[in-house]
Amino acid sequence: MRKIFYTLSCFILLMFLIPGLASAKSIFEHQNITVPAGQTVDDVYVAGGDADVFGQVNGVVVVINGSLRLGSTANVKGVVIVVGGQVNQDPGAVLGDDVYNISLDNATQNSLLIGGGLVLGLWVVQLAGSLLMVLVPVLIRIIVKTKIAAFTDQYKRESIGRLLYIGFLSGLIITALSALLLVTVIGIPILILILLAVIVVVAAGITVMSFRLGEMFRGPTQSSDWVKVLIGASIITAFVNIPFIGWVVLCLVALVSLGIGTQWIFQKMKKKSKTI
Repeated sequence: MRKIFYTLSCFILLMFLIPGLASAKSIFEHQNITVPAGQTVDDVYVAGGDADVFGQVNGVVVVINGSLRLGSTANVKGVVIVVGGQVNQDPGAVLGDDVYNISLDNATQNSLLIGGGLVLGLWVVQLAGSLLMVLVPVLIRIIVKTKIAAFTDQYKRESIGRLLYIGFLSGLIITALSALLLVTVIGIPILILILLAVIVVVAAGITVMSFRLGEMFRGPTQSSDWVKVLIGASIITAFVNIPFIGWVVLCLVALVSLGIGTQWIFQKMKKKSKTI
């Protein structure tokens, strides 16, 4: 079944990629065919059979789930593609373009399955991460509405550059501390707690950024706070998913969020020290 699936997939893909399928002088068969010496055709397409070419082919030769033999009198001016079979070329055969031979043995099928699984897995991870980047800030705003509102108001006019600087320094300190804790077995549980705290702080910071960004897009009616967070988080997530640029945006968002959380923690510590 897997071989049939690969055969059909490759055939459909090649039909889209290779022009000239509807040519009147093309040979399109699902069985063994032969182009005898002295005969000229535009293209040869075979699915589920072998092809023997002794004449001239002005276009391409495509054989799916079969083998191709190029006789000594064969003259193929286009591309030769064989999927799931072998290419046997006699001395004297003339080829005007490249030859592509793709095997469908177990090793190739397993490689395609593994590669496809990895691609699908990465896509699922990216989709899950995008959903979390949108839903988590919205849930934080809804669940802890009062506290997060006060937390957000503190950074209404805060400089992004200052927060980025604080976040960068905090990231360096956390990285150095994590490296030290990894050396000892006792430090691993502490490291896990620190990483969880960092995730919470970054999530709260992204909520603040999303709210401020959502405030810039005001409609005819006043939107709820969670709607503003939803709009802002969606915009941030959209930029994060841009290839190459998205990684830079993600790092900047994480550093600014870490800066927001770090500054908030130090302000809390200052207030506690003054009360003591």
